[in-house]
Amino acid sequence: MTHRASKIIAVLSACVLAGCTSEPPAAQPTTTPPPAPTTTTTTTAPPTTSRVPRQIEPLPGGKKIAPTLCRQAQFSMHSAVVGWHGVATAYVQDNQPVPDRSWEETVRVAPDFKEGPMRQRPLLIQAGVPENHVVIKDLDAFLAAVEEELEVARTKNEAKVLEVDRKLRDARDNFAESCGAIQS
Repeated sequence: MTHRASKIIAVLSACVLAGCTSEPPAAQPTTTPPPAPTTTTTTTAPPTTSRVPRQIEPLPGGKKIAPTLCRQAQFSMHSAVVGWHGVATAYVQDNQPVPDRSWEETVRVAPDFKEGPMRQRPLLIQAGVPENHVVIKDLDAFLAAVEEELEVARTKNEAKVLEVDRKLRDARDNFAESCGAIQS
């Protein structure tokens, strides 16, 4: 694992333990130079656009699942989003070429991000989540996004990096929403 990947995982772990969300934090108030000795002004960043909540069907019989059934998959999903940003998205956003070592790292590490969600899928079904429920569809969308990430890394297709970033983020956020709607 590269030093950069180790740093990303360390930051991600701290974030997950601290309860981070997918929304960036609001900017901290800043003080502008005062026109007079006693005047200060604070500003805050405009709010980020919020997602439109979806109508999530309850489980049959109004059953709820334990939050732990979602957390393992969510950790992997968030790790994938942060990892992809660090190895590819950030370079593309800065109009820089994605280094070969980043593509190689993705091909090596991305399959690991599928393991948690793949293990959670049968556990969710065993807990009473029907295979056609939106939670399972959201989980499957994430797995498909990781497959696309791997294909982009194998082909070194920088033109698809931001699209994969959006798909990974959407799948992660959708799963968090749908899983949250059926948790006890």
